[in-house]
Amino acid sequence: MENACRIPCLNNDFYAIMDDRRFNNTSRRVRRLVLDFERRPNIYRDVDDFLDIIDFYAEAEYSMTFAGGSRLSEALQIAEEIYPTNTDIKVQRARLYFLQGNYDSALNILSYLEKVEPDHIGVLLGLSDYYIFNNKFDKGMGYLKKALYLDPEDIEIYDLIIRQYLSQCKVEEALQYFKKRIALKSDDGDDFITHLYEELVPVPQVYESALKFFEAYIEQNPYSNLAWVYMAVAHYELHHDDEALEACEYALAISAESTGAYITKFEITEDRQILYDALKYVPEDQKYLINAKLAESYFRKHQYSSAAPYYREAIKYLDNSNCDDDLSNYISRNKLANCYMRLGDLSSAEKLLIESIALNPYSSISFDDLAILYKYEFHDAERFEDAFSFLSKKFKGCKFPWLHYIKFLIEQQRYEDVVEIVAEAEQSIPDDDDLYIPLAVAYYNTNRKNEAFMLLHNMDMDNTYLEDSLRKYYPDMLLDDEVMDILLQKRDESEKDGYYDGDSSSGDYHFPF
Repeated sequence: MENACRIPCLNNDFYAIMDDRRFNNTSRRVRRLVLDFERRPNIYRDVDDFLDIIDFYAEAEYSMTFAGGSRLSEALQIAEEIYPTNTDIKVQRARLYFLQGNYDSALNILSYLEKVEPDHIGVLLGLSDYYIFNNKFDKGMGYLKKALYLDPEDIEIYDLIIRQYLSQCKVEEALQYFKKRIALKSDDGDDFITHLYEELVPVPQVYESALKFFEAYIEQNPYSNLAWVYMAVAHYELHHDDEALEACEYALAISAESTGAYITKFEITEDRQILYDALKYVPEDQKYLINAKLAESYFRKHQYSSAAPYYREAIKYLDNSNCDDDLSNYISRNKLANCYMRLGDLSSAEKLLIESIALNPYSSISFDDLAILYKYEFHDAERFEDAFSFLSKKFKGCKFPWLHYIKFLIEQQRYEDVVEIVAEAEQSIPDDDDLYIPLAVAYYNTNRKNEAFMLLHNMDMDNTYLEDSLRKYYPDMLLDDEVMDILLQKRDESEKDGYYDGDSSSGDYHFPF
């Protein structure tokens, strides 16, 4: 349990992870530089322009947002030819080596540069990343602190130090630098406290630590309603209801538009009037959150006719705004579909479930609900088959429609069709035992028992999950002595390797239906 409270370090300036929409969010100047480079790569450019182009491609390559590797190498090679002695360009060469996994070459360049320019910030940040990545945390932090000593008002270096300490659960050390950072009164204070909130609050082990950061921030910035909201959330998660309510009141006194304060206050009191009031004040682009919360409060009470209008409002706000909260959109559509199912409007439910699948095809929830709709509401096998055949081809990389379709074929005893469909699914979902379990069932029922037994024997998965899956697909297989011998053998091997815990109810796997 040594790493139980480990918080993922967000990123840093040297090896940044960029957003999926990075190109659109990049400054217009850099976009122009990148496009111009792709049209005319060999013209003369000054160092700063090359560095911006290289930085763009390096971050793209690191996050795999674009296939930026070849462009990165090309831009770097041209820059090196024009500026063969420039340290910033050499640092970028080390960065490329690091991205390629060539760590020794990266270290060789950075170590040489350290001797030539020991006070170069880029060199120090590169060495810091190298040593922290290679589990020499203290040595890596030494380089970061040296960089801060050379530039004591560099906010970004403070951020790196804070995040690296948090990544090691060194909360007090991080708090020490955090207090120094906020004392600089930078313009991005609320942005940084938001990043900190996103790192700290989702980790239950550090709610108490999160409070220390928010308290320190509020001490320097007493009128930051965001900090008061985050304070409220942390108290709420710790079941400090009185303190959470007090923090909500402070946030709302500073700004009546504090959406998070209304929601947290409602979670504690369950007073819907709080949400009705919120609809009068919160910004338009956040009203979907309040409507979704109201809808959920009715849905939990099984008051589906009351929940449905608020889910519709949430969806309307999401569709008519530039909000990219696909998760809320997905959940709202799924929940509204469930309301319609319970209210008997099956066609509307079907439409919404298909829309929610389009938003998030890699969640099984809407596929499960759609299967229930076709099987138990429409009672329409042909409609079921047509829909899941279509969805399995539309979302080829997602296994859930394939699994529902395959289970349907097994129920219809169309075992040869199962073999064909699994072969088709394998083209986009290779080596997935969730496909091979029903394939073993199909082989078993088409006089190919030896192939079925071989498949079962070779599956590397939790034994309880395998047994439960066979029971759900075709329980008669568990009456076969050879099948049970395979399962017992696999269990013995798991116990020998220390994997099996003897509790059939505690498997990590969950059958998708």
